[in-house]
Amino acid sequence: MDDSQKEFLEILIYLFLRYNKFDEAFALSLVLAEYFPKDALVNLSLAFAALKANTPNAAWNALQSVESLPKSKELNKLFFVLKSKTLWALGRDGEARSAYTHFLGIQEKDLRLAVVCSNTKTKATS
Repeated sequence: MDDSQKEFLEILIYLFLRYNKFDEAFALSLVLAEYFPKDALVNLSLAFAALKANTPNAAWNALQSVESLPKSKELNKLFFVLKSKTLWALGRDGEARSAYTHFLGIQEKDLRLAVVCSNTKTKATS
């Protein structure tokens, strides 16, 4: 599968999700993840589609495969939000809260860093 085919499937998945065709989005996401198992965004998309298709076990499997993959800071945040939602759907409430608390910690750290950088720039120019 080449990049244009991958992009086409990603657009189809997005449209299926947008128009509440969750089973179709999930099926295409499975295909895409089969071809790109080391792509964190593809696996996170699969987890999201699986959650929307009400298959939290499939979402959990996708998250397990993406956990050890390198992720950007934004994808790491998304990972913890999806992990929390998946654990919640699996009835593992305590673990879900823990995952969401981890996300909030990352988010708070980013906000503090943004404020510090903003204050530094303000002081340097005044």
